[in-house]
Amino acid sequence: MRTQELIEALDPKFLDLVSWDWEVGVLLYPLDHPVIGMPECQVRGCGKGHEGRGPLCSGCRIRWNQSGQSVEDFLDSQERTNLARNYVRQEVCQLAGCERPWRSPAAALCQNHHYQRRRQLKISLDEFLVHPVPQPLPGHGTCDVVSCLRQRVAISTPYCDAHRQRLTAAKFAGTFDGDEELWRLTTAPVQLSREVSMRGLPRRAVAELLYCMQQRTANGVRTIGYTLRAICDRLRVLRCESLDDLGDPQAAGLKDHNVSLLTTMRRTLYRRSTTPEEESRRDVWDLAIFGFGGTADFTQIRQDALREATKTWAADDLPRRRGKACGGRMQRQIDAMVELSKSLHLQREDAGQIVALLERRDVVFFCNRLAFKTENGEMSAQTRLYMARTVRKILNRWRTLGLTARGEILEGLRADFVMGPEDMPDDPQDTEAGKDLPDEVMQQLCDNLDLLEKMSSTEIRVCTELLIDTGRRPDEVCQLPLECLERDPDGSPVLLYDNHKAFRLGRRLPIAKVTAAVIIAQQERVRRRFPDAPASELKLLPSPVANPWGTKPISGIWEQHRTWVRALPEFLVPIEVEENGEPVIKLLPFDKRKVFPYAYRHSFAQRHADHGVKPEVLKDLMDHRQLQTSQAYYRIGQDRRREAIDRVAVMQFDRHGNRVWRQVQGLLDSEHVRREIGEVATAYGVCREPTNVAAGGHSCPLRFRCLGCDHFHTDVSYLPDLEAYHADLLRSREKLMSAFEADEWARTEAMPSQEEIRRVRRLINRLKADLDDLTEEERAQIQQAAAVMRRGRGVMLGMPRVRQPLPDVRPRRSS
Repeated sequence: MRTQELIEALDPKFLDLVSWDWEVGVLLYPLDHPVIGMPECQVRGCGKGHEGRGPLCSGCRIRWNQSGQSVEDFLDSQERTNLARNYVRQEVCQLAGCERPWRSPAAALCQNHHYQRRRQLKISLDEFLVHPVPQPLPGHGTCDVVSCLRQRVAISTPYCDAHRQRLTAAKFAGTFDGDEELWRLTTAPVQLSREVSMRGLPRRAVAELLYCMQQRTANGVRTIGYTLRAICDRLRVLRCESLDDLGDPQAAGLKDHNVSLLTTMRRTLYRRSTTPEEESRRDVWDLAIFGFGGTADFTQIRQDALREATKTWAADDLPRRRGKACGGRMQRQIDAMVELSKSLHLQREDAGQIVALLERRDVVFFCNRLAFKTENGEMSAQTRLYMARTVRKILNRWRTLGLTARGEILEGLRADFVMGPEDMPDDPQDTEAGKDLPDEVMQQLCDNLDLLEKMSSTEIRVCTELLIDTGRRPDEVCQLPLECLERDPDGSPVLLYDNHKAFRLGRRLPIAKVTAAVIIAQQERVRRRFPDAPASELKLLPSPVANPWGTKPISGIWEQHRTWVRALPEFLVPIEVEENGEPVIKLLPFDKRKVFPYAYRHSFAQRHADHGVKPEVLKDLMDHRQLQTSQAYYRIGQDRRREAIDRVAVMQFDRHGNRVWRQVQGLLDSEHVRREIGEVATAYGVCREPTNVAAGGHSCPLRFRCLGCDHFHTDVSYLPDLEAYHADLLRSREKLMSAFEADEWARTEAMPSQEEIRRVRRLINRLKADLDDLTEEERAQIQQAAAVMRRGRGVMLGMPRVRQPLPDVRPRRSS
């Protein structure tokens, strides 16, 4: 029954592809196929096939490696002429009608006709083939070795010439046990290029091998011929009925790639034979049977009833899951139940096996265990919260599934064995926010993208660039289709992606032109690699492994990214430390463990939050489900700005360049409030005139001549703006003084006054002088704080200005 099911599962198209005939029993690799194709070796006269490793067969590749030549020079200089030694394929005698095998490729005649030509007629081969004397001879039959299809060479032996020699050599070496009948059943065939003989194997083993190869080919995975032959030979020698009968692969005589192939074939057959219902009764689940990746291991749950109840919950929960990472998330939840199981095993005399005795005290012990492990550093606060929430969810779900009813798994479970809201630990703040990378780190990463491409591949580099530029999740970028780029009506590029986490498909994200250029270049590379594949089925980042049609994306960049980061020099960032009771800024190494692919998403969000993008806009930009997730980035930004204000507030100046000292902490506290509600931004400072502040900067009677108003204040963070304004004033004056066609009254009104230019210059000099008076550490602190304040500064809409662009998340890249 099992054999027939496998035979019926074989696709006739696949059987035609490998030229399969159940009577012949020999699998033939096709010449041209994207997965299992075996083209001919390009060395003249060779004729063997190569298995996807270039234009040379294995024998010619060895000779090429020994030659030290380039492939082109080797092909030009080489020719396989010694066919008698290298050619093992058996052909029939070239005399018309003769059925006996030829003696050798050089002789081209059977043994009898070769003797007749050389010793009797003594003529050339061409003359012999047309001579009237030679007559065709009948064949002697096939070789008695069951795996062999070759012809016997003489009536005196039941074997082909190769097996006759092999048997003679075994007898001479003493390895023949005397059972010639067994030897005929178990000995291997003569191995030929492109062929795998399955003759002599039980029908079930043959069906299993063909089905597994069919599935591997459909998945784009190549099955190497010599590896498949090794498994066939072991099945034949050990007289196995199926692949499972081989037992331990290494004990069966298989090694390396042969063991790997046998393991994957057994897994394929297992998944074919089982069902989700059968799998759910086991303690270790292969989640591929449920349509996911990975495994689910319940063996660490020591209490039998709890283990079976957790399996029932998992079987109920799996159909509601999405995404390939479901297996990892499921195992994390099982691990939470493992922690509960360990707690019960340690705390209770019955080790928690008696369900009816579990009570509230056991829940308290479990919560204390989580708290203890968190305090000792064995688990993070976030892991503690996750485990507590998971156990609470599963305990409640057991009851809604009816597992505590009479006759069920958890019959008699007390109602107080449950976790309530009061048992939940505090939620750690800013679980995502605060993990952004400093600008210095981002700069160094962007400068070394070429090294990433050299160490891994172009696809990994492009994926990293898109993570930096777009802030999408790694799996969202890896899964991008080839046609992921569109244009808005105004011509602006838009990225199309799917939010797999929230199951939101067809999302749109405006992107920069440089990012679009990266995508376009990658699209062109993919089209060159897969010119005949439909564009709608291709991936933007196709996997380089087992992907002949370009439909499989890269699985991830975590390992390659980690190797690249480790290879980079130390990331040095300015960090405030305390020396002799005084805060100083020093360049210290940044922890490389904090540089991971998901950190680019945090950096993307934090920079937009720091630049004043509204929370509602950031929520849509990041495709968050809840506004609270987006608001966490603003809490981080406010903390950083408050620290920056504390540093910059002591270097404020009025319009005359007089320093405004704020040394009292109470004044610093009010400074934070004033910056929120008591001032409005100008082009190079702030205005604190109440009427103008109330009007949002639209009620200035001086027409923005800020340097002539006592309500104007500035600080060192506005120094670049003041310098730019000073340069604009000078340029405007020179332009107006030149041959500029305008009425005199208009020219006079527009001409910057000398007093304004003088005051701006004096204010700039005053700011620079105060900076020069600071120590290097103090100057570094002030400059760092000024950079934070400029990043998150709001600009008054009433003042004529150039609108600030959105943050550039790629340093030294135009947006």
